[in-house]
Amino acid sequence: MHIKKLVVFITVFTACICLWALDSVNTLFSQLSDETIKRLLSSETLEAYTTYGNSTSALLPDRTIIKDLAQRTENLEGTFSVSLSSFVEYPQAMKVETDAQKYLDVFNMAQSISTIKGITYLSHSSGYKPEVLFTDAYFVESKTNKKKVADPVSESVPQQITRYAWLKDNRFGGNLYEVAYYCYNNEIFLEISNVNAMKYMGFKVLEPNSLHLYLDALLTDEGVAVSGLAVIYNQNPQVKVLFVTVDLPSAFMKRIDSLKNWVCEKIAEKQ
Repeated sequence: MHIKKLVVFITVFTACICLWALDSVNTLFSQLSDETIKRLLSSETLEAYTTYGNSTSALLPDRTIIKDLAQRTENLEGTFSVSLSSFVEYPQAMKVETDAQKYLDVFNMAQSISTIKGITYLSHSSGYKPEVLFTDAYFVESKTNKKKVADPVSESVPQQITRYAWLKDNRFGGNLYEVAYYCYNNEIFLEISNVNAMKYMGFKVLEPNSLHLYLDALLTDEGVAVSGLAVIYNQNPQVKVLFVTVDLPSAFMKRIDSLKNWVCEKIAEKQ
């Protein structure tokens, strides 16, 4: 089943379910050892690469869309993926809120797409120094109308909504992305996919709709589990452009790690 159709199926299937009681991190990460969960709770980010023989689903929380997708894609022929999991405690301002208000807070944080402008990552080519990943970011009116629009602020959490965003990447330039939000059972799941072909140094390296970045925020009893997954279809992990070899697993791990940091920082800074 096509990944997007799978997500829609899961969403429709669970549409009648309201917020569940929040589970503990220990319950949600059943495939992790006690020691690994301690590392997660201490704000360490766990990473996995299928190109290294890792299971990208094992470190993701149970009963979530993101884990289900990782399980369905990690062994597909001609496909590679990377994943990560992290955790951020609720700040004091969120500890006193209802679960429904926490859920709305995190959803609106995930909608503030313009605030990813300026987020950084550690660049190998620059000696592991921070470099800006997205030099511009904003929503546009539609897939065919590139007029810039403000970040929306919702008064309730929808079950599903799709928007379009223009993101200018320091490596792949400006590209239009489809950003789909799926919300159910304490989970807010984002699917970010490239609408147009992506180029590096003027040479095409990814076909349209071949890159899928997934970001997931799951409310738990102790805080928010923030996970990321990148799946690249029908593409070799390494692409040579002139005299430069682009390692795509590393490049897209950096992107989901930066997006994860963006969400975690916004939660931690909530007043």
